[in-house]
Amino acid sequence: KTRYFLGGFLKFPAQEATGVIDDLCVRAVVLDDNSGRGAAAFAWIDTVGLMNADIKDIREKLSDITGDGKLISIDVGSTHAHSAVDTQGLWGNIPKTGRNEKYMEALVQKTADAIREAYNNRSEGTLYYSAESYPDMFWDGRAPRVIDDKIHLFRFVPNDSGKKEIYIANFGAHPIHLEWSNSKLSADFPYYIEKEVTSEKNADFIFIQGAIGGAIHTDMGPQNGIPEDLPAFEKMKEYSNIVADILYKLAEKGEVVEPILNVRHAHVDFEVNNFIFLLVASSDLCNVNPFKENGKVYMSSEIGYVEIGKNIKIVEAPGEVIPEVVYGGFMSAEESFTGTEYPYEGIATHFGEDDEVLVFGLCNDAVGYIVPDNDFSSSGKEGHYEETVSTGSKSASALSKAFFELLKEWSK
Repeated sequence: KTRYFLGGFLKFPAQEATGVIDDLCVRAVVLDDNSGRGAAAFAWIDTVGLMNADIKDIREKLSDITGDGKLISIDVGSTHAHSAVDTQGLWGNIPKTGRNEKYMEALVQKTADAIREAYNNRSEGTLYYSAESYPDMFWDGRAPRVIDDKIHLFRFVPNDSGKKEIYIANFGAHPIHLEWSNSKLSADFPYYIEKEVTSEKNADFIFIQGAIGGAIHTDMGPQNGIPEDLPAFEKMKEYSNIVADILYKLAEKGEVVEPILNVRHAHVDFEVNNFIFLLVASSDLCNVNPFKENGKVYMSSEIGYVEIGKNIKIVEAPGEVIPEVVYGGFMSAEESFTGTEYPYEGIATHFGEDDEVLVFGLCNDAVGYIVPDNDFSSSGKEGHYEETVSTGSKSASALSKAFFELLKEWSK
């Protein structure tokens, strides 16, 4: 019997999958500005998280179509569905890994195949972008409650009327809507939004996860017209229908995006000083290769920066980034757990007032929550759950430092 564990909820004993509710998918899209420099691929997988080494395996399978004038960038992320198969290894019967290697081999191959298919099937057309704030749709579980409450939509309309439009949706929210006792596989709301969009608009759909640090959730309260007496799973379906309707409205007001595409990546090392991740780093639970330097343990990862059109800026974060790391609004020294100031500004402060700043979360790695250093506490104090699933107390400053250095190199 092949065993699969659900990823996302830490249970003892671990939760084995006993059935399937809906399909787990990988969705891929390739963008090309026809500059001749090459195209960029974006693929998001219905899973809790994928490690950087797995991303590199996917890229290796596409090495024949990468390089100058071909695919110059391949970004792969996770929707962070907590009812999908454990692809990290954290959710098995520890100290045994929850990863099923045959499943991982198939996942890597299917993702590479999806990207290759998207690359080979490129067609010319027009890209539109629109976004609008929907504060009632999201809930932030951690002070100071900074959040990107926008739903972002890229809509590609091909010149060939015989080809499907593509809806690329981006917002930040945890897909965790099956009950704790659930043992069946589900992709959660990305699947049901896609189901609505493909049915109503006959369009292809891809959901790209956003900044979900702070345990940012969907808000399924009655203010959104969702009946309170529905089970959580049925509420999620209603929520998915609401999001789909919002996407249709956004599609009608989208503005043309200029054919400009720039992508760059940079290396970043995260110091591991959290007990759980030290366990991960010292065992075979996950597909990671930690290293030691000056008596400290580090995990290598990467960040990315994407420009689409003249004023769309995208921060690619390798985990669940707390939104204030990007958008600012940090706790002051007096408010924070450590009694200190965060050493950097929010990344978005680097950009202009007219720039739209998006986050592609859990992109090219899954290093857990990225918590501002000045409010990091491993004490288990209320309001500090995120620290239990984080590389440690310096993850945010490592990301900020690496990103600002990347922007400095970019401007040269």
